[in-house]
Amino acid sequence: MNLVSEKEEAHMQQTLGDTLAWPARYLPNKEALVAWEGGERRAWTYAQLDAEVNRHAHGLAELGIGHGDVVAAFLYNTPAFVFTMLAAARLGAIFNPINYRLAAQELAFILKDGAARALVFEHEGGEVAARAQALLKAEGGGTGTGIEHWIFADDAPADPLPAWATQRLSALASGRSSAPPQAHVRESDPCILMYTSGTTGRPKGVLHTHRSKLAHNALMHQTMQFTRDDVGLAMAPLNHTAELHTSFLPRLQAGATQVLLRRFDVTEAWRLIREERVSFFFAAPTMVTMLLADPIASPEQAPALRLVEYGGASMAPHLIREWTRKVGSDLVQVYGTTEMGPCMSVLLPREQLSHAGSAGLPSMGHDLIVARLREDNAPTDPAEACLPGEVGEILVRGPCMMAGYLNRPDANTRALAHGWYHTGDLGHIDDDGYLWIRDRIDYMINSGAENVYPREVEDALVEHADVLEVAVIGEADERWGQIVAAHVVAKPGATPTAEALDAFLVHGDRLAAYKRPRRYHFREALPKTASGKIQKQLLRVVVAA
Repeated sequence: MNLVSEKEEAHMQQTLGDTLAWPARYLPNKEALVAWEGGERRAWTYAQLDAEVNRHAHGLAELGIGHGDVVAAFLYNTPAFVFTMLAAARLGAIFNPINYRLAAQELAFILKDGAARALVFEHEGGEVAARAQALLKAEGGGTGTGIEHWIFADDAPADPLPAWATQRLSALASGRSSAPPQAHVRESDPCILMYTSGTTGRPKGVLHTHRSKLAHNALMHQTMQFTRDDVGLAMAPLNHTAELHTSFLPRLQAGATQVLLRRFDVTEAWRLIREERVSFFFAAPTMVTMLLADPIASPEQAPALRLVEYGGASMAPHLIREWTRKVGSDLVQVYGTTEMGPCMSVLLPREQLSHAGSAGLPSMGHDLIVARLREDNAPTDPAEACLPGEVGEILVRGPCMMAGYLNRPDANTRALAHGWYHTGDLGHIDDDGYLWIRDRIDYMINSGAENVYPREVEDALVEHADVLEVAVIGEADERWGQIVAAHVVAKPGATPTAEALDAFLVHGDRLAAYKRPRRYHFREALPKTASGKIQKQLLRVVVAA
């Protein structure tokens, strides 16, 4: 018996495009979006942002963009990113944010793999987009790129429309209706195509539905306690799941004010935190380290800051204590992956030191177990759960799980075996139910038949007063199969040596002998993804060369 009409059911469907609808209706004059461009502050109220998004949606529709079409964005943290993302959602199109640090071949791969119909780009990064266009044309035998619309997002007089571009974004939206577009979009439709950072190989396109994104918004509202009084700073890249899905979108739906930082810069970040009275932001631990290294770091620079979310790695106790001493706001850790929305577990502010190093407890509505590894290389089975303290693969399931990888049926079969997402991360659960991450399965080092987890070694070395950050990998060795090798970045002015670091581990009784690095590489910096994750596969390439 159907008690709800089809029209009523359609009205009950909530989509990503609706995240803006509630604050636009009930908080129309509230400041929604702030962007500093060329020293000038630009701001949009919720009513103005809603109208701007609708105009962009009508402009895209005029190009033939509609349900199921992929709209890619090669943009920094800009208003154009926000307009395009929400406009695509209201049309039932799929938004594909792309890391602006990629090279032309990487960009071309994603555009082709995702079958994008349009790419929105800007002057910075335009040369990369132009080379990607040339590569796609060459692949197509000169007959075309497969992408119909190359849309230029800049509209300053100093930024003329590139000859190879097809439209200017501002012109596309100019004069259009500010009323919502007429499009039938369902919760089960895909809305986001986000490519993994590719730390272990070619990036895979992760598809999420409107339903999974709204479920994730609700999860973050519960975890972060977002309200309309919050002022959020987007300092990490919006093209990454951590900033976009754990911070920006849930804050938007709650009616908070969003401040955009085009790209991470320590001085500008502190200025915005102070002047815009920022109450919340997400930062990778490496970004937190950089903020703390600035001499101005103090409570006076963060007068309204209540909470900082971090993820991608745990933070060492000394870093937590330093943040508390210098700045004073609460910290919360989120462990997650693009495939899960991303939030899978949370370490709350009151647990930062008592459970330092842990990834916390499972997120609301999510099940998380650690399953025994299989010798036959088959996907781990959730029915074979590890005992407390036993290391295995971390498996998760919940309402925010991806719909699947695009064009990767074999990867889907393995990653989603038994109805659980297989993270590829090694970890264990303690007697209190807290999750502890050891490392990626791919990163585990086997030295003389002993398993070494790089993260354990990294956590020990980063406690040294002269070490800023460290990455540990396995290097081939004739005798042991692999040896432990540490790539170390020193703090400014410090000059640690291999002998000093080894003595620190020995005299502190911090690691067993077989876990201590047998080789040290001292570097000015470590290669990272846009989200701050260290790219260990690039370190392997450097060592091999």
